[in-house]
Amino acid sequence: MTSADPIESPLPRASARSYLLTVLGEFTYPDGAAWTTVLLKVLGGLGVEEHAARQAIARSAAAGWIESERQGRAVRWRLTNAGRAVVEEGQRRSEEFISAPVSWDGRWLILLVSLPQNERTTRKRLYGGLTWLRMGNPTPGLWLTPHAESVDELRDLITRFELTDTAICFSGRTEDVGLTDAQIVRRAWDLTELADHYRNFLEQYGGHRPAGGDDVLLRHIELRNLLQRFLRLDPQLPEQLLPNWVGREAAELFRTRRDQWSTAAHTRWNDLLNA
Repeated sequence: MTSADPIESPLPRASARSYLLTVLGEFTYPDGAAWTTVLLKVLGGLGVEEHAARQAIARSAAAGWIESERQGRAVRWRLTNAGRAVVEEGQRRSEEFISAPVSWDGRWLILLVSLPQNERTTRKRLYGGLTWLRMGNPTPGLWLTPHAESVDELRDLITRFELTDTAICFSGRTEDVGLTDAQIVRRAWDLTELADHYRNFLEQYGGHRPAGGDDVLLRHIELRNLLQRFLRLDPQLPEQLLPNWVGREAAELFRTRRDQWSTAAHTRWNDLLNA
């Protein structure tokens, strides 16, 4: 597989497994499959060495996200139910991100939760889950998000960590006591570095035009992978809380490039799959 030099990523380099799930989610969801040889070619075009690509496939299978099918001496891979669930969640969040922002009704979803200091690993995993739910941490033990509709996901997270006996969750508007909404945002999220990443993304992808073939396929995958990684960093705050946010301009570029590159990228993928 040949391609033009890759665009320098505005974020730290993606892992082999991250690229693998992007490829499978984009081109095999919901019930398609991909030959090992095609996955190795495409991941190689993205700069992933063969041993790292094979390791990513093996680890994804061990995690229960993908399963193999053998046809003669050839092997192909498809998403399991668990893998499809991961892809579906990513797709839902991606569509929310690149769609027009929804007006905020002023309500916060608020969680009071704490873990003993000696449960460092559990606390790190919990905080990672809360961050994925776009929650910020303005004061110790308090997490909140303007995305009050995330309550079901938050309930599942707290249940999974067996914290239902100690956590307290409620929703509501702030009063004229203590921190204002603007002060909450400044304390809960440090978005300076993320804004710089977005500006780098706009500069690098704003004028890029793939040549077609392998190039458009690889650039499309890079773009989809970048979108997923930005989703893990951006709390997607409403305009009332964060006006003039550069992330909204980036979301528009993600949407534009996806619409421009998707058809050609899928055509090239099918060519490789059927070669």
